Amino acid sequence: MDTIQSGYTPLHSAVMGNALETTKILIDQRCKVTDTVLHCAVQANAVECVKYLLNIGIDPNTLDTNGNTPLHLAADKGYTECLKLLLARSNKTINLNSKSRQSTALHMAAENGYTECVQILLHTGSSHSAVNYKNQTALHLAAKAQCAESVVILLELGAEVNALDIDKRTALHSAVCKAYLSFHVVEVLVKWGANVNIKDRYGYAPLHIAALNELSQCVDFLIIKGADISSRTVGGMSALSIINRKTPTSINTIKKKFDQAITLNDQASAKEVELIMDFRYLLQNPSQGEIILLHTLEECGQKSMLEHPLCKAFLYLKWQKIRRFYFVRLVFDAIFVLLLTTYVMTALAHDCYNKSRNLTDKQKITHSQELNESENQNACRLNVNVYFDSQLISHIIIEFVWYILLVFTIVIIIRKLIGTTGFTSVKQYFLNITNIVEWFVVASVFLTSFLYGNKTYDWQNPIGAFSVLFGWSNLMVMIGQLPIFGTYIAMFTKVQKEFAKLLLAYSCLLIGFTISFCTLFPTSDDFNNPLIGIAKVLVMMTGELDIDLLLKSEESPIIFNVSAYITFILFIVFVTVVLMNLLVGIAVHDIQGLHKTADLSKLVRQTQLIHSQEQALFQGCLPRRVINFFNWSARVTPSAYRVVLYVKPLNPTEKRLPKYIMEDALNIARQQRLNTVDYKQAMLENKMENKALVEEIKQLKEIVQNQQDLLLKLINKSS
Repeated sequence: MDTIQSGYTPLHSAVMGNALETTKILIDQRCKVTDTVLHCAVQANAVECVKYLLNIGIDPNTLDTNGNTPLHLAADKGYTECLKLLLARSNKTINLNSKSRQSTALHMAAENGYTECVQILLHTGSSHSAVNYKNQTALHLAAKAQCAESVVILLELGAEVNALDIDKRTALHSAVCKAYLSFHVVEVLVKWGANVNIKDRYGYAPLHIAALNELSQCVDFLIIKGADISSRTVGGMSALSIINRKTPTSINTIKKKFDQAITLNDQASAKEVELIMDFRYLLQNPSQGEIILLHTLEECGQKSMLEHPLCKAFLYLKWQKIRRFYFVRLVFDAIFVLLLTTYVMTALAHDCYNKSRNLTDKQKITHSQELNESENQNACRLNVNVYFDSQLISHIIIEFVWYILLVFTIVIIIRKLIGTTGFTSVKQYFLNITNIVEWFVVASVFLTSFLYGNKTYDWQNPIGAFSVLFGWSNLMVMIGQLPIFGTYIAMFTKVQKEFAKLLLAYSCLLIGFTISFCTLFPTSDDFNNPLIGIAKVLVMMTGELDIDLLLKSEESPIIFNVSAYITFILFIVFVTVVLMNLLVGIAVHDIQGLHKTADLSKLVRQTQLIHSQEQALFQGCLPRRVINFFNWSARVTPSAYRVVLYVKPLNPTEKRLPKYIMEDALNIARQQRLNTVDYKQAMLENKMENKALVEEIKQLKEIVQNQQDLLLKLINKSS
């Protein structure tokens, strides 16, 4: 009777087949009852055998080789009757963790979606806060199993809705990991206070995961409930970038969320129509600055969303607060460029520093630069026609200018180093062409210095020339970031890009003409070198044609003259006429297009500018007092009570927002109200239709019942 076959005794086989009489006979015949017999009975859901084994005193708390009690097995299989029998006998191991995954019976029931078992275990004393080897509670597992009923039961009995597992994920993260019925679970969790913006250790919020799994319904719901679309993972991936690729239909939900933030208060108690603009949705991530959500929209290609009245209103208010800091920086950089220009023009261009110290290199002295006695007496006389009359520049003044320039340079270096904190990587930082240009200008201050031997050198002149060019170009870009000038700079950069592409496309043609001219006019100063020749060809493109080239070639053989005439005429037709008109036509076309989108371009530039300013003010390693000062002076909402703006759009004295923004917002608020009224009316009509349908069905049932009764009476009479 105790013979073991395939690991089981006859008693094991009997209980697994729920053969109660056989089990009794074997036990009466003193068959050896091992600890795992009850486990086998539970696994087979042999309720009668389980009851009998418990009645004869089998210990319900014994462990099998995996560290599971019979209670674990019953919960794992969802056998409610066995579970009740085991709990009625003993609940000492109700919170015992299994050996393999450190799971309690409640974990197993929740993981498999056995709602009744979950309810029984909780009411019998199982702990809803117990965790498994991943630090997951039963709520995590119930949410992952998409079992809304179990989730509701756990929450009603006190489960922590925002409990974190080993990866810092909540039950809401688990709920959006699967597509099947996830929306209902998400809806329940959010209703019970789940944080829709909490991130795991990798920076993923529930919105990221829902979008990755293409759960558009969940994405829409989370956005409506305030999920932050600008939230970024550790790798820098925003939720909006995933939504763009995986659930693009949810973009309309973002606009709907913006619409909901604009409401109208025109109650009878109010003297005037009042517009309420709630900016809380735009300020989900205050630690990253107030403009981060709008910057994310621009970065992810949703620039048109910036034209929403809520966004335009916030950008307007934000610019009013932060523009003073930008003007300070603009003036500072302008002074820096002026100082750099002064130093380069005096110390390098006209060699005043060396001349004033009588250190001029012989290589720099030409017949037009002979030194006189006054120049040898520590002074440099500048050209009257270029500068001003008889201005003497001493090396002391030049040194003074350079040291002031050095102070400005050090401040810029500190600002640039602080600004690096706003970039996720060194690669991203140097992919920004502005950063490369600014660092070159900063480096040129040291490279063009007189400190190397107390004199300047020839090799410093090209560096100084490029530094001045880049400095003024960068200043132009900074001025172009101002909303008032932005359109013109955008036109310039757009046309510049189009010219570059077209010149690249037609570069072979230009090179061909250059080599032809170098061959046909070898004695000409303009074409004795291909590098000089290409520059001359570019000049000729603009219409400055040099007819003297043909006149000088008349002394050459006739075949040279004919070839020169033909090549020159072809150049005029294909390059000067066709190509230049093509370039101008495309440029004019692009300018017209830019004018059409001028408002959007202005908003985009404003967003970029404010974002860069916030990065400089709030993301750097500045003292706490300085940051606090910026919080109050540069933020639109330094405290909670300023998050909502109340304006009177029909009042002529209302100046806090431009009229066109308030008019657009007012139209949206009225449309919102109209949609709400239509929705309520539709719901009421639907409810009335349903009620009428129910009454009609009830009447039909009564008619059918009456006919059945009448038919029965007729049958009885006939019998």
